[in-house]
Amino acid sequence: MIAWKYKGRIKGGCRVAEEQKKKKGSWLVPIIAAVAVAFIVRSFIAAPYVVEGASMEPSLYDNDRILVNKTTSWMGEFDRGDVVIIEGENNRHYVKRIIGLPGETVEMQEGELYIDGEQIEEPYVNELADYAEQIEETSVEEEEYYVMGDNRGNSLDSRNGLGHIPEEYIVGRSMVVFFPFGNMQITN
Repeated sequence: MIAWKYKGRIKGGCRVAEEQKKKKGSWLVPIIAAVAVAFIVRSFIAAPYVVEGASMEPSLYDNDRILVNKTTSWMGEFDRGDVVIIEGENNRHYVKRIIGLPGETVEMQEGELYIDGEQIEEPYVNELADYAEQIEETSVEEEEYYVMGDNRGNSLDSRNGLGHIPEEYIVGRSMVVFFPFGNMQITN
């Protein structure tokens, strides 16, 4: 009878060790799965970005954190007025607004925007009365976009350095400002 208890203790001790081993390993699979899901979501579905500079004021401000929908970059669903993230040289990203769509002509006269000869209202741009830039009529090629910042006097965009943006350089469309909390808003 003593031997039987002794065997039970050893056997029970092995079970305890096996259960402890299973418990330690049981955390590994969920952690790997969580990291994989986070990587997939951030790479292909949605990702946060930080706005740098004043080129999108008054819509977006320096250090605003925005959430970007990346599914639009592979589904090709962009409209005039969408705020998008563009990947530039040296992995630098720009936040701009789509103004001209593929196949359209863009022109600006005394600060007023014309698409295919028709004047376009731009409620997201402040101080247009002080803005009198001229842009010669330019055609937007297929699979390219014409982009501008909302702060027209202080923006690097299609007018002055970025040129027409090929569709494959658009990372995604901004959905919402999520921080700082006082600036929370839907961006499109």
